[in-house]
Amino acid sequence: MKPEAKQHAIQVWSFQDLLLELYRYAPGPAESLPRHSHEAYQLCLSLDFPGEYFYRGAYYAVPVGSLSVIHPDEVHAARDLEDRQTGATFRMMYVNPQCLRSAAAAVAGRETSLPFFANPIILDSQLIQLFGQLHVALEGAASRLQQESLLLVMWTQLIVRCSEIRPSLRPLGRERLCVQRVRDYLEANLAHNVSLSQLAQVVNLSPYHLHRLFHQAVGLTPHQYQTQRRIDRAKRLLAQGCSLQQVVLATGFADRSHLSRHFKRWVQVTPGQYRLQNRKNVQSSGDQAL
Repeated sequence: MKPEAKQHAIQVWSFQDLLLELYRYAPGPAESLPRHSHEAYQLCLSLDFPGEYFYRGAYYAVPVGSLSVIHPDEVHAARDLEDRQTGATFRMMYVNPQCLRSAAAAVAGRETSLPFFANPIILDSQLIQLFGQLHVALEGAASRLQQESLLLVMWTQLIVRCSEIRPSLRPLGRERLCVQRVRDYLEANLAHNVSLSQLAQVVNLSPYHLHRLFHQAVGLTPHQYQTQRRIDRAKRLLAQGCSLQQVVLATGFADRSHLSRHFKRWVQVTPGQYRLQNRKNVQSSGDQAL
């Protein structure tokens, strides 16, 4: 008897106007997809298997680790170049055209047409890494501010690096005064899942200009600043002897694992180790006083 063929697996979810997919193709003979089109921009990160697109009358190799962009309503076909000896993984994203048009207008500082990407295959390592981080973050584990910040940076970098649209040199001027209001808002709402859109409304700026302004003035993105302030608060609470669950609730991290991952990155020890060490120091100081 022939062994039962392994089935392909797919995970599907959405974020705002985005449709996201994670494909895991089982090992097997080379396959192809018929010619078709989408109403959205299609972005695809090929993680571990090469392929080929037929697109705009030409064939394009899709190397392992590359990011591809297919325009809305453009007919295309895809195929494997060889049999799959192991599984093949692809991270897909379908983007509403108006979303990228709005991002392009923010970058250019004026109304624009839909951004055009002359080369559908992107080999820019920084952009590819950013897309991978974004796709994972949008699975739901990241904070809303991190998700929206990564999304904004991804669209900005994609448009600036790969399209003909260039960023506006709009002066920041008095808008620098908005930064302190945003910092104060973040400090006052560390326990809340604040979005970039909320921050933008606080100072009446677009998310794009707020993100640019904040990074230029502070040297950190709003999400990076939020994370560091959360770590600062966590250290103070741990030093006071608060439980890990109390710290999670007071600092806005999703759970203990989320807190521990960020805490260890910045402090080099886990929250539990930090809490224990501080209690030992307090005890030691008390013994010396006696």
